[in-house]
Amino acid sequence: MVDDQNESTESEPEKASISDLNSTKKRSGKRWIIWVFILLIILSGGFWLAYKFIKPTSGDPRINPINMVPADAFFILETEEPFSVWNKLAETQIWKTLSKDEDWKEYGVRLEEIESTLSSFNEILDIVDDRSIFVSGHLYRKGSYDYLFVFDMEGMGVLRTWLRSGENLTKRVFEGFTIYEKLDREAKQTLYFTFIDNYFVGSYTHKLVEQSISGHQQAKLSRSFDFIEIQKKTIGEGVIRLFLNYETLYPYLVSSLGAEYTQVMKENLPLFHSGFFFDLEQSSLLLEGYSNYNDTLATYLKIFEKSGTGDLDIAKVLPTHTSIYFSLGFDEFNEFYEALDEQLRDDPVYGEEYAIYTKKTEKFLNIDLKEDFASWIDDEVAVVQIEPENELSSIALVIKAKGGDLAKEKMGFLSQQVKRKTPVKFRAVDYKGYEINFMSVKGFFKLMFGKLFNYFDRPYYTIIDQYVIFSNEPKVLRQFIDDYVEENTLYRSISYQGFMRQLGEKHSALLYLQLPLLVNTNGGMLDEETIDVLKKKRNVIEDFPQIAFSLYPSKGVYQTRALISIDNMVLPELRNIQPTVVADTTDYEALLKINIEEQIEITAIDIELEDFAAKSQTDYYEDGTPKYEISIKNGEKHGNYFEYHPTGELKIKGRYRNDLMDGTWKYYNEEGDLIKKEKYRKGELTN
Repeated sequence: MVDDQNESTESEPEKASISDLNSTKKRSGKRWIIWVFILLIILSGGFWLAYKFIKPTSGDPRINPINMVPADAFFILETEEPFSVWNKLAETQIWKTLSKDEDWKEYGVRLEEIESTLSSFNEILDIVDDRSIFVSGHLYRKGSYDYLFVFDMEGMGVLRTWLRSGENLTKRVFEGFTIYEKLDREAKQTLYFTFIDNYFVGSYTHKLVEQSISGHQQAKLSRSFDFIEIQKKTIGEGVIRLFLNYETLYPYLVSSLGAEYTQVMKENLPLFHSGFFFDLEQSSLLLEGYSNYNDTLATYLKIFEKSGTGDLDIAKVLPTHTSIYFSLGFDEFNEFYEALDEQLRDDPVYGEEYAIYTKKTEKFLNIDLKEDFASWIDDEVAVVQIEPENELSSIALVIKAKGGDLAKEKMGFLSQQVKRKTPVKFRAVDYKGYEINFMSVKGFFKLMFGKLFNYFDRPYYTIIDQYVIFSNEPKVLRQFIDDYVEENTLYRSISYQGFMRQLGEKHSALLYLQLPLLVNTNGGMLDEETIDVLKKKRNVIEDFPQIAFSLYPSKGVYQTRALISIDNMVLPELRNIQPTVVADTTDYEALLKINIEEQIEITAIDIELEDFAAKSQTDYYEDGTPKYEISIKNGEKHGNYFEYHPTGELKIKGRYRNDLMDGTWKYYNEEGDLIKKEKYRKGELTN
């Protein structure tokens, strides 16, 4: 018992000592943690303070950051991972290629400076990355543009204080906000910045910062229904989002694409906004998104909503050296034509003229445009440009038919009707088993497809498989035939196949470019201004072998995709057409040549009588020289018809009977020589 008691008595102080020791250890542990934490703060350059300030605890409502972006931005980039994106971008082939260009190289230097400044804070980059940054582009005067940066600085008081201190810093007040001006003496440029709510707003152009201050309360972009519609569809998609504002983008493009080409785009693609999202890949850049447009204007976009989409089968007959491939796709061409016909007839300016010309064309050729032409076209029509070596760039129109035999039947009938009504004599030429023919009808393709097809006026044509190919130059058709026979087609290119698998073939409109080939363009669809820009950027362009842009209707907006290839694709060499193994001594140049004097435009076909009660009608050239004189009886062309060259010399002499060409018609060149005679009976050519 005594031992037990003693043992018990001794245990009391022992327990107390252990308790004291534990208490001492806890206190020491706390001190140790504090000292370690303080040491970490010192070593990390303020990690704890940064964390404290970067992670806000305030739940107060904030200004929408898009409000800080002036509404005249032609593009806006948005990301929640600014530094991660830069690290990824710097490692891609895209950036390495773009850095060859002096302008892009300058952007890279700026981004590298930002990264270098923040490199000592690597521990907090993950936290900094979790916030929004916007970069927008603006035209601030003719031909000049710069960028505005909007960065979320919620809780970043330390960094904000640091930005407002330092050397070469001045400040001024603008509409109640302090604008800081940081001068870089070496670069000889000034960074202007301010703070709106908890956002940093900066630019190297003071006007953009001032516009942000003046306009952020008006919130034009975040109140625009057109912009909101597109922005909603891209929320949370991709690591980067890109928004385009076409009202200001088109004026910007004038400096890079030229005024003429930009105007064509503006008229035919009256878009409001596009929103793209994308991730960064090594060898390509795929942008996916949506676009909306002005549906009050009569354009192809309105027609596409009714005509559906098509595939890209025309590539099967395109030469590998095709530089531009502009394709229209539809479920069936009939639907496209009906929608186009309806739109043109309703046009307040062009509608009446279009309806009259359509009726006259059908009457003159004795055809039904819908039945004899539109009905046999399948799901794709394309305008293409090819680049032969040491020659002018060539343009062709390619139509996919529902079948080769059907195309031959319908084109044979149409050609026959044309030959019966025109003075041109042309015998079909066989070239390597393919027949080359001639179709002399002014304005026919504009009538069928719209004004984008003005390039083709009285073209030659051939049929390869189920594809009908038209061009104003017969040598272009020979190039198509040569490449098809030799299997040198775009469709057979492995690079093209891989590119299109990534882009997708479904489209209502698609523009595919081989930029390195366009650098060598000599004429064609591009104006000289655009070609000059391409040549200046040759060192960068050569590393971007393929670019494509496509769109098709989807739930009230347009699904939009753009793909840029940066792989090392071997482009087709520019070359002259080579002869086949078996020597062909046929003089195709002579066979395909048409006497230019025979291509007399019969103005009388297009004449619209202005006064049905009049006895005659006369029109004049701009200098007052008579253009034609025609007799009228009972509201119809009836009696003598005289047409004159701009020099005043007689060009055509003939007679009408009850609105139809009748009797002998004579044609003269500008020297007054008779070059041919034709006989008509009730509108039909008899010889």
